[in-house]
This record gives sequence, structure tokens and C-alpha cells, in this order.
Amino acid sequence: MGFSKASLWGLGLILGTICLHGCGPDPRSRFLSELEGMIEKANQGNHGELEEILSVPLVEKIRSEGWEPKAALGMVARKDREETAQYRLSDVPKFAAKDYAEAEVIRRSRNGERRFTVPFLWEKGRWKAGAAYKDGRPWEEEY
Repeated sequence: MGFSKASLWGLGLILGTICLHGCGPDPRSRFLSELEGMIEKANQGNHGELEEILSVPLVEKIRSEGWEPKAALGMVARKDREETAQYRLSDVPKFAAKDYAEAEVIRRSRNGERRFTVPFLWEKGRWKAGAAYKDGRPWEEEY
């Protein structure tokens, strides 16, 4: 009995899928990895690339306030450049795998240091910034 190339390819695909889902990084590590990537983009001044990590509820909230997401990110980028701001992760006070997380971020600029907590939702296979905390508190960060 032999194996065809197609059956070997199919077996490889099945084993690869199992390994990626079962052997890959744990959900918390994945969240931290994605979050570090987001922070790196902001620190490099690539705020426009962060539009893809805005959740649907956050995009709706931004639009309800009369802004387009790209314009809001542009305003934050301008303020960050003016103040030579840098971000870094401080803590992850809440984490519910594949559902919800909160990240405490530190923003250091010429004007000092500020800490703020950002809610994140698991949406469309990745972590995205949310519009409110899971317990119903609104996320109101002023810039």
C-alpha cells in the first residue's frame, strides 16, 4: 500500500493545522505579541497602520463623534510628533482568552508620563482596540 502525493499533502495540512492551533503560542502570548506590534507602529510614527486594529464598535464611536478613523489617528500622530511621545506596555490587568483583554500603556512625552488602560476585543481572528470596557465603563481618553 502506498501513499499518493495528494494524501501525503492532506495529512501534512491536517497535522500542520492541529499543531498551529494546539502547539502554537498560548492566547496571552499572542495578545502580548500583537500588542507589542501595535506599540511599535505607534512609536515609529506609523499611526495610519493602526486603523486595522480598531474594532467595529470603536470605529462607530469615532464616526459618531464626527471623525473618520484615519483623521483621528492623524491627529494623534501629530500630537505624538509634537510632544516626542513614546509608548510602552506596563501591564495586562485583565485577560480572557479569545474574548476580552485590557492593557495598561504608558505614554511618555516632554509633558511627562501618563498611564491609561485600553480595552481590547477579539474580533475577526485578532485583537482590536475596543470602545468600552467589558463592565460597561466607557473608554474616554482625551487627546
